[in-house]
Amino acid sequence: MRTLLTLAIITLGYSFSFAQTTDPKTTVKKAAKDMGTALVKKDYRSFIKTTYPSAVAATEGGEEKLIKDLQTQIAQMEKEGTTVIALWPGEPSKFVDTAGELQCTIPQKMTMKIPEGKLTTETTLIALSPDKGKTWYFMDTADRSIRKMREMFPNISSKLIIPKSAEPKLEPNK
Repeated sequence: MRTLLTLAIITLGYSFSFAQTTDPKTTVKKAAKDMGTALVKKDYRSFIKTTYPSAVAATEGGEEKLIKDLQTQIAQMEKEGTTVIALWPGEPSKFVDTAGELQCTIPQKMTMKIPEGKLTTETTLIALSPDKGKTWYFMDTADRSIRKMREMFPNISSKLIIPKSAEPKLEPNK
């Protein structure tokens, strides 16, 4: 009986160690999904917390200014009849370890409700993790080349590949 109890405790502990994964592919996708959820829910503070800290620091006015600007932009979009209804990540690229920081690119799709229907766009994010995949921060490449991104942030690996974004797809109202 004691052996069965010990075995059950060991097995339960082993299961928990796998449940709390630090697999970079899993954690980067979850972080990107959480970032998208924050934007859809208009939780701008949580959304900005996922932005690469160097990018926030490089912005005049910092985090508070970014939050205010984001609120203004979303309000203007909604005034024009556009609402962000979903964001979701695709599969991350190969991971690159640069000076102890994991980096990859990850495609992100966004669907917006617009007066004409639903518009789905795709962009590429650069994902950076200073702690080997536990915490992830993101920057939207906005169709900039890796060279342009490296001009702004020299620590970004030149090994990352930023694919050209697909054309937006419109699903017209019926």
